[in-house]
Amino acid sequence: MGLSVTADLSVPGVPEQELRDERGFSNTIAARRSRAPRTLAGMSDESTPSPLVEIIRAAITESPLGAIPLSRYMALALYHPEHGYYRRAEVGPGRTGDFLTAPEASPYFGLTVARQLIEIWDRLGQPDAWEIREFGAGSGVLAYDILAGVAHDAPEAIDGLQYRLVESNPHRRAEALASMTAAGLGERVLISDPTDSMPGFTGVLLGNEVADAFPAHRLVVRAGALRECLVTIDNDGFTWVEHDRSNDVSSLPEIEQLALTLPDGSILDVSPAASAWFRDAAQQLDRGIALLIDYGYRANELYSRHRLEGTLRSYRSQRVSDHPFSDPGRVDLTIHVDFSALERAGIEAGMEPAGFANQGDFLAQLGMGQFLLDLQNEPDMTAEDYLAAKAAIFRLIDPGGLGRFGVLGMTRRVDLGQPLTGFRR
Repeated sequence: MGLSVTADLSVPGVPEQELRDERGFSNTIAARRSRAPRTLAGMSDESTPSPLVEIIRAAITESPLGAIPLSRYMALALYHPEHGYYRRAEVGPGRTGDFLTAPEASPYFGLTVARQLIEIWDRLGQPDAWEIREFGAGSGVLAYDILAGVAHDAPEAIDGLQYRLVESNPHRRAEALASMTAAGLGERVLISDPTDSMPGFTGVLLGNEVADAFPAHRLVVRAGALRECLVTIDNDGFTWVEHDRSNDVSSLPEIEQLALTLPDGSILDVSPAASAWFRDAAQQLDRGIALLIDYGYRANELYSRHRLEGTLRSYRSQRVSDHPFSDPGRVDLTIHVDFSALERAGIEAGMEPAGFANQGDFLAQLGMGQFLLDLQNEPDMTAEDYLAAKAAIFRLIDPGGLGRFGVLGMTRRVDLGQPLTGFRR
């Protein structure tokens, strides 16, 4: 059962009409956002070895093979109930301080995405009741900006909107509840654990940087066939060992066909768990559109060139490393998303493709650059603030940075006719 927050869109000291006006809107959003509390708990003592080292070593020792799939290693490192990276209480800026997500980079990301969601609401026939269900919502930063954007651009759409934040970390759920209550955002916000029973809904299924965080398997091409790289003990640490594929990756027809064309020794990181998540989540959407935003590519581009060395990466203090076995539970672990696999999962769930684009094009089509023009007309805008906003927006659309992220759209029981604005070319 979700936690319910019922509030209006008012914030002390910010006139509600100011949200509706073009002049002053961007500054108002910044002011509103600064009022949303964010918990920055003290970081845990990292001078001692991670407790997960011994927990993972025990799992390997207990395995009949003396090794475990990467998926098992990642499940412990990221989701162990006490020591897992995504279960910890402390949080910093960005994805718990180690990886900067697009919503953390700038509120303009959420404000621009809100424009696409408003169009979806319109394509649905402007239903009196609709829902945005965001998976991996964290403490609600993206939700905060989307709700503000919808309230400003389409006040008639906010009236029937319910926003459900789905988050597995209980600490982030508590922060989201406190932030939404304090900020007075949304007529109704529900906060749920992914294991909660959630009803079917009409609206938008949203996943921003979710699919890359599911446990993955590492495969290697040998003479056109696939073998699996398992994790085993190496002195005080861990290393790879090859073995026959485990059950979860024993049948991958598309990847097996691709392997026939790849050089010997090519490494492919795959996540059946991410596809299974989307397949299950899509079943909750009775009518509407799913939008998945993440770092990745379609299969033919993902499994090519330099990415044939694998895409598994660890993140710590905004720094990236290709050494995944360092300090488990204290670093973020991700792989690049296979959007072809996610699309197949959606089709298996009865959905239809609605478009694919990179994030830069998607945001540009939705008019993100208009915010800079609006800022130029604001009388209190300083050169310093304008340049900061300009840098943040450029980072979101930069094809060499966050603009490379992919955006996948899938639809159920919606006759789109023309593509959604974000997917137009």
